[in-house]
Amino acid sequence: MSQVNNPVAIDNDGSAVLERNVEPSKQLAHTVAEAVELYDVDRTAAHIAEGGYSRVALQFPDELLADSTLVSAALQERTEARVFILADTSYGSCCVDEVAAEHYAADAVVHYGRTCLSLTTRLPVVYVFGRDAVDAADLCAQCESELQGSRVLLVSDVQYAHALEDIGKALRGICKEVVVSRIAVQDCAYVPGAEDAAEPGRLWELEHPIGEYTMLYVGEESLTLTNLLVTQRCQSAFSYAPQTRTLRAESARVNRHLSRRYHMVQRARDANVVGIVVGTLAAVRYQSV
Repeated sequence: MSQVNNPVAIDNDGSAVLERNVEPSKQLAHTVAEAVELYDVDRTAAHIAEGGYSRVALQFPDELLADSTLVSAALQERTEARVFILADTSYGSCCVDEVAAEHYAADAVVHYGRTCLSLTTRLPVVYVFGRDAVDAADLCAQCESELQGSRVLLVSDVQYAHALEDIGKALRGICKEVVVSRIAVQDCAYVPGAEDAAEPGRLWELEHPIGEYTMLYVGEESLTLTNLLVTQRCQSAFSYAPQTRTLRAESARVNRHLSRRYHMVQRARDANVVGIVVGTLAAVRYQSV
């Protein structure tokens, strides 16, 4: 069984966090009942009760902050824990902000939205990915000419993971073989140091060498996609962006993250002196490095 963990951020020089424009968040849930459904509140409350956590930090990305108070109120009603919202994550919302959570003496974190699945060092994490829509029929129609008779490894960004099984079933009608990946912490909490704990990452089992497979990634261009392209030596790779309903063959010519990574690697090879700066919100083992 293969597992892919957190991405390598060599293509990010940190300028994006200083230059980005933060759009006002739009409320997706207008009632507590809608918040309970959209944000898996009952499952989250069950994990909090099972872990016996008493102070729980809720980490939302900027685009979901408008729903944070409804989610917090719903969780507070369903647990005995004290629940509070983290609103000061300064660098990347995809990483669990273990440092900020510990400032408020939290003993667990609930992370909402996109995540790079980086391992935390100390605090248990419950992940709530969300369920963004995917038009499986359109995806399969566009893939038919490209993937006919191929062996396919199907992976996705976390917010589309809920749809992979249905997409895989549809693709089996046109592909020779379809292997559907899964995310290890999709239905369970990650508890650092616990025996047999599921670690954040993508899992799959292949019957043939990975070089015989074509990777199909469901999601928009991101560091997650770049990490998969760099670490998994598939014979070819395609991505399908559900927001724009576009399928493309992946290469450095069309993928900006991948192109920038190759550029930075070449600059590092040509450098006479290389400095290494390690910055982290939560990544495990960074102190030993």
